[in-house]
Amino acid sequence: MSKGKIIVAMSGGVDSAVTAGLLMEEGYEVIGVNLRTWEYEAPACDTTKKSCCSPEDIRDARDVGLSLNIPFYVIKMEKLFQEKVIDRFVSDYKDGKTPNPCVECNTFVKFGALFEKAKALGIDKIATGHYSKVVEVDGRYAIADAIDQNKNQAYYLYGLSQENLKNVLFPLGGMTKPEVRDIARRMGLPVAEKAESQEICFIPENDYRKFLARKNVDFTPGFFKLRDGRIVGKHSGKENFTIGQRKGLGIAWKNPLYVLSIEDDGTVILGEDRETFVESFLVEDLNFQAWSPLRSGQEEECRVQVRYRSRPILAKIRQEEDFAIRVFPIEDVKGVAPGQSAIFYPRNENYLLAGGIIRKGSIQTIERILEGTDETREIGAAVLP
Repeated sequence: MSKGKIIVAMSGGVDSAVTAGLLMEEGYEVIGVNLRTWEYEAPACDTTKKSCCSPEDIRDARDVGLSLNIPFYVIKMEKLFQEKVIDRFVSDYKDGKTPNPCVECNTFVKFGALFEKAKALGIDKIATGHYSKVVEVDGRYAIADAIDQNKNQAYYLYGLSQENLKNVLFPLGGMTKPEVRDIARRMGLPVAEKAESQEICFIPENDYRKFLARKNVDFTPGFFKLRDGRIVGKHSGKENFTIGQRKGLGIAWKNPLYVLSIEDDGTVILGEDRETFVESFLVEDLNFQAWSPLRSGQEEECRVQVRYRSRPILAKIRQEEDFAIRVFPIEDVKGVAPGQSAIFYPRNENYLLAGGIIRKGSIQTIERILEGTDETREIGAAVLP
């Protein structure tokens, strides 16, 4: 007996192909859909490297559809992708932030817009090849970590609404990548041995600086300064740097220097490793999953993750009057960048409470002097732009 129709977002990779095949085996009427988000004929996309969402990937997704004998369609999403992902990516770098385009794409395109397309066709459910799970906690739905921690994509999925979470399936959440490839081989899928794609689909060369130049961004030159105001060098554009960056600064100093902050006038503040510890920061534009919105002034203890590959750290958090969350790390954390995402977990559970964007101008750092292997002494604090 059929379980009904379901749309599977098919990127042309092995993960979404196996997702479609598994759902067919479970009895769903699978409809494959590829989201065309970027015009790869444009000169700005000339590349010698493989990326996802390319014309080759569309052909691979079509071939998987033929192999599985399912309907397959390509939906044009270029305009929405430009507005929600590309434009914000460019504006964030111009504003001294470090953007997270995969979050925006998932929230507004892969799930937001695709669910709307599905509803228009009378289809309630969609599925993707993300390594993730959905759990129900006290009547609310939340993303939970996948079994394969090397592939876990919870960090990119905090923006999904309750309605999205209720109607999405992630068949790969309980599998490892090698297991997925084994299933692809068993199914005889043409992409079983296909290599993984780049993280940012519209920057296949993995050089965002070249991309910004192609978008005619006016780079803002300025000075490298230490926190005490001393000038230690010049640079050709603040857009070339991200918080925590050490390589590529071109500054000779007695100890390695790191980017601490990027100011609107082009000044890039540098500091040594001991100056990079973060005392607190604000997270805004929140989406609540297992949590309902907190009350102003309410405090909780949880775990916070500030980068995709980083380990969640223990922290105290407080709801501010403007609905942002102030985070006070209990464990040491460095390189917290405005524009990046922060997601919140319970102290001892692996599902998401909420997630949001780290606010520019909210990061308070604490300078430490190392006094041996384990002991530190706090010697000063500063609020970075």
